[in-house]
Formats: sequence, structure tokens, C-alpha cells
Amino acid sequence: MELDLALGRDLLKTMNNLRAIFAISSVVLLVVLAVSPFKDFYREWKKYQYNYNEIIKELPQRVKSVEIGIKQIWAQKLDRVDRCTTCHLGLGETALANAEQPFRAHSRIYHSTDDFGCTICHEGQGLATTRAEAHGYVEYWDRPMLPTGFMEASCGRCHRGQKVPEAPILSLGRRLIREFNCVGCHKIGGSPKQWIPALDGIGTKVNRTWLFNWLKNPKDYYTATKMPNFLLTDDEAHNLTDFLMTYTSFANGVSLEPLPKLFTSATEAERERMIELGATRFREARCISCHPINGRGGYVAAELGQIASKARAQWIYTYIKNPKRLQPGVEMPRFRFSETDLAAVVAYIESEFVTSDVQELSPRTRDPDYFDKGLTVLKKYNCTGCHELGDRKKADEMGPELTFVGDKSLYQIDFGRTGIEHSLPAYLYTKLKSPRVFSSTMKMPDYGLSDEDARAITVALLGNSNESIPEQLKIHPAPSSSYAPQGEFGKLVDDLACFGCHTMFGRGRLVATDLSVEASQADEQWIQSYFKIPYSLRPIMTERMPNLFLADDEIKTIVNHMEAVFLADSLTREIRMDASTVAEGKALYYGAYGCQSCHQIDLKGGYVGPALDKCSTRLKPGWVFHWLKNPQAFKPETLEPNNNLSDREAEALTAFLM
Repeated sequence: MELDLALGRDLLKTMNNLRAIFAISSVVLLVVLAVSPFKDFYREWKKYQYNYNEIIKELPQRVKSVEIGIKQIWAQKLDRVDRCTTCHLGLGETALANAEQPFRAHSRIYHSTDDFGCTICHEGQGLATTRAEAHGYVEYWDRPMLPTGFMEASCGRCHRGQKVPEAPILSLGRRLIREFNCVGCHKIGGSPKQWIPALDGIGTKVNRTWLFNWLKNPKDYYTATKMPNFLLTDDEAHNLTDFLMTYTSFANGVSLEPLPKLFTSATEAERERMIELGATRFREARCISCHPINGRGGYVAAELGQIASKARAQWIYTYIKNPKRLQPGVEMPRFRFSETDLAAVVAYIESEFVTSDVQELSPRTRDPDYFDKGLTVLKKYNCTGCHELGDRKKADEMGPELTFVGDKSLYQIDFGRTGIEHSLPAYLYTKLKSPRVFSSTMKMPDYGLSDEDARAITVALLGNSNESIPEQLKIHPAPSSSYAPQGEFGKLVDDLACFGCHTMFGRGRLVATDLSVEASQADEQWIQSYFKIPYSLRPIMTERMPNLFLADDEIKTIVNHMEAVFLADSLTREIRMDASTVAEGKALYYGAYGCQSCHQIDLKGGYVGPALDKCSTRLKPGWVFHWLKNPQAFKPETLEPNNNLSDREAEALTAFLM
């Protein structure tokens, strides 16, 4: 009986507890049901949508209001879902071009947001619906929105070429990575190593004072040099200098040419005449087209302003006589100077390109272990990552791989005590500007980058990503041209380094004209005379093509090959040359199209384009006709407008010019 009473009391107590729990749960449920609509009404994204609908009412243009609710884009090809348009509601509304964010219209873009979404370019967290989370500024999210100045990094995921249309910052960064030869120390997939001068024979090329000062700070000698400052201590610089000066022989048993007697034994009067002749030949060769002289001139070769304070006369003489003997990969032509002319050019360089500002080194006893210590410095700073030296033809010590550096997680980065923003763009930019700021033990040199260049390289590095992109969306660079001219013409192209300035069938550097269809453009006799004495076709432009002093048979070899190979059958056309057609063309030239605004005839007209005097002695009619029809088909960057001429108009203008 007592047991039954006890069980009854326990059961009653349990039921009372359940009633209490049920009552509390009911109250909680009522509170939740009451709060949820209230909370939902005040969601952050709804506030933006209500504000948007109010703002568009004030616009003079009619803009459709939005229905309240989550908006999202499913980019199927990229397998991404973005809800950015839940708040950014005016992306395609031109009437909102000047509105405050998040309602401002998007600037002109080259891809549809319906197909690509937003985060593929901007980064951030696409599925989020609060501002902080969507922009990615939350813990454990490594891909926050890219700052505006680094936006073009996203283009690099799909666009793999060196030049990316409408992405100038990314293109500049990729060019700088190539020019600074970053692959000398870092593996970067798809980036080829650039040609860098070998150090063989440097002990017979330069003097010790110059080499020490160069190693301490290259930009003190030439501000535009790509050689960085390794921030060497005096002891490191002295030991590396003494080590390098022991290398007095060149690869493949090459030796320096002896200076001719007319140079070494000239009287003072003879030396003055040599210098005068050398100055003339130097100007005729237009060395300044490629070489800067005290900061003025070309940009594709070494600074010459102080070359005689750097290099020995015998090395200069040997190098000019045949550049590829000392530096096999160099893109410098072999000028056909006579021995007298060559000696005169060297005498002129020795007299003109010197400086009195060189600070002589204090007397110093050479360290007995200089060779081993110099070798240690060479290895420590990975000099052979860029320069060959003897049998050292590859890097001694590589830095971190940068092929996919754009995917680097924040936990992998040591920000040290810099106090900078903890983000990948901030880290890379700071590293480029101040390479050793994160740790004194780092060895990366200082390139003295401008803010613009550091930002461009950062953008290019951020674009190095291994993110899965469908192959159909990737834009790969065109395959490199394998064109290699053969025979005597091919030997001349190599000897004269033509690819250093000209392109032929996709190969070369477009500093000057593309020669692929030159024989369809230029008259054969004109080409021959141009090789004898090159000149500028534009009055306001400096002559660029050097006078190589070619022999007649060499010119004939070049011209014959061009006439046989550098042709396009599509550019041939017969032009009517009757008086009425010529008169019609003259009227079009001076009247309807005002060609004289840019071109001169008889010294009358503008200075933008080349003078058109004696056009028929230089150009072929078929090429002129097709150029007038569509200039950009031949030279996309030309300023010549496409006037959409009819065939009759183009033929009449061609007849007049001919």
C-alpha cells in the first residue's frame, strides 16, 4: 500500500513537471512566433530594398521597383551562387550612375553578371546576406572583397596571356614580373626566364671600383636598371667583388680582341681626329635609339652615359666588333664598321662617356678568405638565378613558389610586427615595397618599386590562382611563333638582331615595324635605299632605325628574301590612274576627309602621320588601297581613322597619292 502511494506521488510530481515544461515551452514558442516576423522585418537586406524603392521614386526616369525578397544569381558554368544583387539593386540602371552604394549602377563591364555573378571578380562570400559577411570581413573567411585598386587580379584567373584586354594594371604587372626576371628566384608556372648577361670574363670587363659601387646600389649608376639592391654590407660587397674579379676568361674559349695600333699609338692630334670621326659614326649608327645616355634615348639596352668609367676600352672594342661572341644571347646587331671606324667609335666613347663623380675606394687589405666568402654571398643571394657564371647555370637557392600565390591562406602568412592589414593584397604589396620588413633574416632584394609598379605586380600575383575554372572560359595566349628564317637571310637576321625590334610572322619584339608583309607595302628600290641610309618618315619623330653600314650584297640578300617571302597576295590590286580618278582623289584628300590635317605634301599639312611626298617611290598601290579601307587591320594601334571608304573612294585617293 505504501509503495502504491509513493508511486502515485512520483507520478503526480512528474505530471506537474511536464505541465510546467509544456507551459514554459508554449510561452517560448509564442515569443519566438512573435519575434520572428519582427526580426525578419528588420533584416539588413530588407532595409536596403525598402530604401531603394523610395529612392527610385525621386528619379526623373521611370525605374521599376523591386519585390521584397532574396535575389540570387546562379552562375552555372562557374558553379557559383551569389546573392549580392539582394542589396546591389541598381547595377544595370544608368539612371543610378551617381547614386550612393549599394544602389549605384555598375561601371561598364565585359561579362554578363547573369553568366558570371559577382564574386568571381570581386571576391567576398556570395551566399551571405549581411554586409559584413557578404564582403568577407569575418573570421575564418580568407577571400574578402578585393580592394578597388587590385580588382584586375580576378581577370588573371581566366586570361592567361601577358596582355589582357581592358586590364592595364594586370598587364603591366605581368610585364614587370617578366622584365624583373622573378623566375630567377621563384617558380612561376608559365613565366619564361629572361636573358640576363653572363658574368664570365667580368674581371676583364669592368674595374673593381665600379663593380663594388654597382653591387652596393645599382640605381646609383642607372636609375632605370632592373637589377635590385641586395642591401649588401660593405664586407659582403668587397668579398663578392673580389670573387667576381677573378673571373677573367669567357665561355667557349673566347678572348678579347687586341686594340689596334691606330688606337693605342695615336698622337694627340690623331686622337682628336679619331674622336671626331667616332662621334659621327656613333650618331650615324643611332646607338641612342636603343641605349639611353644619361637617361635620354632608348630603353631596350644598357645605359651608356658612364660606360667608359665602367668598362675597359678593350672590352668595348671587342663587344662592338661582335656582340654575340661575348654575350651569345644579346639582341645587339653587329655593325659593319671598318677597323678605323670601330677604333674611332671606341675613342669617342672613351672621351665622352666618363664621369668624374666616381668615388674611389679607400685602401683595403683583401680578406684572405675572399674567394670562399664571396662564393657564400653569391649563393646566399642567388646571383646565379639570373646570371650564368662558369659552370653555374642555375639557381643556388630558390624562394617560395608563386604559381598559385593568389590562393595563399592567411594562416600561412607571418605578418610579423608590421601592423598592416591582415590580408593577402596588403602583405604582397608591402613585401614588394619593403622586402625585409617582416623579418631581418629575409633575403629578397629591394627593387625600388614605385607605388604603381608594386600595385601592378601585386595584382598579377593575386591572379596566380589554381581555382577551378571551366576550360571553355579560359583565354590562353596564342602559341609562340616558331618562325626561324633559314639560309643567308637567317644568318643576317641573327647577326643584325632584327627580332630585337621587328616582328616577322608573329616572332620578335614590336618596337618597330612588323615586316611580315613589308614587300607588299614598300617598293623594292625604296627598301634598298632605306638600308643604305635609314631616316624617319615623320618630321617630328626621331630616327630609330640604325645605320648598320651593310654591304651591297648583304642588302641584296635581305631585299631578295623579303620580295619572295614577305608578301600577301590579298594586297595586290590594279589601280586606275586616269586623270579623272586622280582629280577625284585630290578632292577627297583636301576636302571630304581633310587628310592634310595629319599628313604633309610639299611641306604643307600636319605632323601626326608620315609625309606623303613621292608616295609612289615608297609604297605599292595595292597596299595603300587596303590600308585606306581599314588601317586597323594592319596596325591596330594606329591613329589613322577608319573612314569606311567605298572601293571607289579608296581607289581615287590611292591614285592621287601615287
